Amino acid sequence: METKTLSLAQVRDLAKTWLVDAGMDAQGSDVLADLVTMSERDGPRSHGLRMLPVYKQSFECGYANPAAQPTVARVAPGVLRGDGDNGYFQIAMEAARQQLIDVARQQGIAGYTCANCHHLAALRFDTMALADEGLIAIAVVNALKLIVPHGGDKPIFGTNPMSFACPREGADPIVWDQSSSVVALMDIKMAAAEGHMLDVYGGLDPDGNVTKDPVAITETLSLLPFAEHKGTGIALMVEILGAALAGGTLSMDTAEKEALGALNVKPGVTVIAIDPAKWGNPAFLEQVSQVAGAITDMPGARVPGDGRHVKRAKAESEGIAVSTAVLKDLGFGG
Repeated sequence: METKTLSLAQVRDLAKTWLVDAGMDAQGSDVLADLVTMSERDGPRSHGLRMLPVYKQSFECGYANPAAQPTVARVAPGVLRGDGDNGYFQIAMEAARQQLIDVARQQGIAGYTCANCHHLAALRFDTMALADEGLIAIAVVNALKLIVPHGGDKPIFGTNPMSFACPREGADPIVWDQSSSVVALMDIKMAAAEGHMLDVYGGLDPDGNVTKDPVAITETLSLLPFAEHKGTGIALMVEILGAALAGGTLSMDTAEKEALGALNVKPGVTVIAIDPAKWGNPAFLEQVSQVAGAITDMPGARVPGDGRHVKRAKAESEGIAVSTAVLKDLGFGG
């Protein structure tokens, strides 16, 4: 595959230009350009430059607001409720983040839900900024129906990701995210575009059989939950904590999406922030370090999410090798 190396600054400039050309205002395009750049830097790169046409399509079909002005209200002592003004959640999170941090530090725990919004980026970026402030963070978001419940034959849930972030003494926070599917849809699409099979059975083919063929899975859009019934349980939990608690659209409610020809539902997002300093264990950070150290002391093992540090260091020093085909598709030659 032919590639061209871009610096992170060049990636961000490209993303910013694309988003502004797609109709986004200055604030929103800054937020999404940063997300695209961080995805190319840390991974998953399926949420980086390749996502730009999806953002653009959401604006062009009238499904998403490119100039959203989200609002946030404190509806209980420890609860914030947001309205994304039909824009991307990360713009709403930007508007609510400091208040969420302040409430968590006051109450020991705080929750923020947001509906009337969209979410396409890696979920870890919604929790990482809170852990940088010394807070534990948990986030969930539902998505377009793609996952077939274990034992079922048609999609009910989205890939329904969740993320966890935690401060760590003397090191970057622990930050991980994962979908409820065996393989994320964008990774399946990338495998199909690059012409190789998946490493695992990731979905159903048109005959209802499990398959590693990414082309067959993109035809059926029927993904398998990870760990069979266990992944189904996690997807259900995310659907309830995301869509139902926040008041977002259920993954299986696709009428508006289909009417506009859009590529996703308008989900619900819930973020929980915890201030460990308020929970009465002065040894909290020490115990986090102990368990993390026990993992890293084993050859071949690593703390979940820490693989991003190697990717980040390489990207910052060497830049990003971007497929020339991707650049061409974005209208930037190659």
